[in-house]
Amino acid sequence: MNKIIDAHLHLDEKISSNLSEVVASLDRDLIENDISSGVVLHLLAQGWRYQEVGTAIAKTSRLKAFQNIDPNSPTKNKDLEDGVRNYGFIGLKLHPRLQRFSLQDPKVTELCQYAGQLNIPVLIDAFPDGTALQDGFNVLDYSRLAQSCPGTRFIWAHFGGHYVLDFMMVAKRLPNVFLDISYSWLYYRDSAVPLNFAYAMKSMKFSKIFYGSDYPDRSISNSTQLALEAFNRYDIQGEDLHKILFANAREFFNGLPNGTI
Repeated sequence: MNKIIDAHLHLDEKISSNLSEVVASLDRDLIENDISSGVVLHLLAQGWRYQEVGTAIAKTSRLKAFQNIDPNSPTKNKDLEDGVRNYGFIGLKLHPRLQRFSLQDPKVTELCQYAGQLNIPVLIDAFPDGTALQDGFNVLDYSRLAQSCPGTRFIWAHFGGHYVLDFMMVAKRLPNVFLDISYSWLYYRDSAVPLNFAYAMKSMKFSKIFYGSDYPDRSISNSTQLALEAFNRYDIQGEDLHKILFANAREFFNGLPNGTI
């Protein structure tokens, strides 16, 4: 049985309007599917305040959370510190597609630098859907932000989608950049793109890369099953698979304030 940390989860608002029930349901899902622990990404778009999410997550046995902040908020730094100090958040979540901001905005740089001062990582959505492509999706924006915040660790979520090789090449040059394979590893499964993902993971020696399901896009059980089948298809096994599914995330997250996962 593979040990698994799911480093990219969301809350399923379709389950209930009661946040505690939604969080408890996800926690049970992890337990029933033998997932060791998971990281929930709070989203302002879902309407739940960070204080509510942090309080609910703290009651679970296997979950930690990243706090979603609006870089344009005048209280962004104060809210982030409050989330980390008083509500148990272990990272900052940014979603330029949903929140409609540029990674080159100085307010984004300021917020990310402050996250580094708090010793927490920043996870940024990096999936090139049609909207992102029309807005000029570019690996250089991610690279320049990481370079301008050398004291902050970044997780580029979804590994850049079909731009995976570009993101891999840049991540190799940036010691403060990590990646997760959530959503993309399965989204492209009937195309040629997963071969590039397998190549990128091997080229990076299976380091600095985390597994994530992007639940509730698919159920925990379905995501796990399909992901393991894909790993097997590309002969990613043994210690290499263990690093992607568990060891990399355990090492990364355990050094954070409010860890361990």
